[in-house]
Amino acid sequence: MYNQAGVDALDAVRAVVASFGAPIAFRKLYGILNAMEMHVEETPYSVEALQHLGKALEATARLYQVDQKKHAQLERALATFLHKVNKHS
Repeated sequence: MYNQAGVDALDAVRAVVASFGAPIAFRKLYGILNAMEMHVEETPYSVEALQHLGKALEATARLYQVDQKKHAQLERALATFLHKVNKHS
């Protein structure tokens, strides 16, 4: 069953990643975001898998040396996303 609420919950994370710059320069981040969306768009889904993908997103942001302010925004957006999808899993 398609999970629009789960996909919508990812919008804030996607917006933070978009604020980093041109998508081509951050394609690994977008690949992880796409994996997160594919995972959450159908129920049932694994919150544990989404947590691991979130950690991969944070680690990849560090690889790209995203500044601390934007990294903090990403952490907050991920925490909010994970909280929302955990309530609906």
